[in-house]
Amino acid sequence: MRDFITCLEFLTRIRFSNRTDWRDDDFSRSVPYFPLVGLVIGLFLGAVNYALVYADTPLFMRGVMLILAEMIVIGALMYDGFMDTSDGVFSARNRERMLEIMKDSHVGSNAVIALVCLVLLKVAAYTSIDGIKLSYALVAMSVATRTFMVNYIVNFKYARKTGIGHMFTQYAKPVYSYIAFAVGAALILLCGIKYFYTAIVTFIFSLFLARFLSKQLGGLTGDTYGFLTECGNVIYLMAAVYLLR
Repeated sequence: MRDFITCLEFLTRIRFSNRTDWRDDDFSRSVPYFPLVGLVIGLFLGAVNYALVYADTPLFMRGVMLILAEMIVIGALMYDGFMDTSDGVFSARNRERMLEIMKDSHVGSNAVIALVCLVLLKVAAYTSIDGIKLSYALVAMSVATRTFMVNYIVNFKYARKTGIGHMFTQYAKPVYSYIAFAVGAALILLCGIKYFYTAIVTFIFSLFLARFLSKQLGGLTGDTYGFLTECGNVIYLMAAVYLLR
């Protein structure tokens, strides 16, 4: 339970403790619980969407409200990683300079443009998927993308010697990915077979993207975990627009 709480408190804004004695192995042991945290996030977003549909909320307003709901439960952690990675990778510099740019707290034009595109694509997808189907899609999407994070942590080299992401990778075991994928697949299948097929499509595209980033940076970082998760969310939603018809 302690490891699940560690994972939940790191990936969301939900708090059950005021712990200050975090150790690297605490984070590593929490890795198999990523799909369950995705389930918590997805159930929250799905419930918000259901309430908005029940209230007959206009489509565009519903899309924007879902973005706000996501910020409430998750915060800006994934968006921060997405923006930092966009600034670095799209800078067309060498590997070392890319990593320096990603570590810089300043926000560049690449990050701003990428974030605007990301939010627009999310809103477009939210308003293109049938209301009730979207609730299930949000659950499956959240479980899938957090499950994929385990793959990035366990099976990809870490590009830095230190960092928040390094705390997860340092003691992570290969078996964690098997556990996470088994749990994640079971949870997604509960939503329906089409949602599972959509997750498979998302995983294929996300895997290619992860390999591209690893080649560019000499490995992945905590920022790229956020980038890949947000890209995975959009890929899932865009695929769902077509596969859930």
